[in-house]
Amino acid sequence: MAVTLACIGGRDAYNLLQNGALVAERLGPQTTPFGDSQPIYRCESRFGGFFFLSRHGETGYERTPSFVNYRANIYALKDLGARAIVSWSETRAISHNFKIGQYVIVDDLLDETVSRPQTFFEHRGFGHLRQWPVFCPSLRKALIQALGEEKCEFASRGVYVCVEGPRHETPAETRKYAITGGELLGQALVPEVFLAKELQTCYASVCYIARYAEDGTNYRPFEDGRVLPEEVEGQRATAAVERMPRLLERFCDVLSHTPGICKCDSTMTPYVLEGQLGRDWRTWFQQSPPGEQARKGRP
Repeated sequence: MAVTLACIGGRDAYNLLQNGALVAERLGPQTTPFGDSQPIYRCESRFGGFFFLSRHGETGYERTPSFVNYRANIYALKDLGARAIVSWSETRAISHNFKIGQYVIVDDLLDETVSRPQTFFEHRGFGHLRQWPVFCPSLRKALIQALGEEKCEFASRGVYVCVEGPRHETPAETRKYAITGGELLGQALVPEVFLAKELQTCYASVCYIARYAEDGTNYRPFEDGRVLPEEVEGQRATAAVERMPRLLERFCDVLSHTPGICKCDSTMTPYVLEGQLGRDWRTWFQQSPPGEQARKGRP
């Protein structure tokens, strides 16, 4: 069967590849108009196949978020046939209403990045897209059901603040993000989610809480009135990653029975109808005038 689901793995995803936690065939890096992607794997599960890409490296933490080739990664997954992308990312919680090790299916974000290419269409006037819903509602619904069936502790919403990195936040920055509505801190979802929209691809993310954001003290975090030991934090974060293959397998099953409630596959339709872009998305990136691209895309 054709594979239409892809997963982008965050920190420690390479450990799952190295440890054989995923039954996978290595397809390798894919060549795109935006450079080579990270190596891609085709994985098999009881409920179907999916593509898997480790965002930060294949054998270790080789690329910090600022230097990931997001455009090549999203293009390559789309080119292989992926119609939906689910990512996972490590986060630090600003709000102590979240627990270490808990999953969060984020529903909104604040973009604090400063140096990453944000669009496939530099200098071309496309990509003026509405950013609501920020994440695909169809995928979010399936993720909520999958985590519920696996009896995971999770929150069904959260506001993700994407910072540039690789450094962590200062205490004053943590306070600023809290004032503006931020609840989680991470470095990876931008520009992935925006690029997926430009290629008319569903995208959603399940985050896990690895620690709390910087608050300018050396006090250990409390949970249910008790100090949370540092070793417990590490154990919970590790368990959240190790559970991912099983969650992805469950997600494959749930997604196959989830009705589509999104319009992610038509985000660029106005440009196509106006003849500015061709009907075949690959022609959007060929070096030819827009009118010629449109003519090539017509049946």
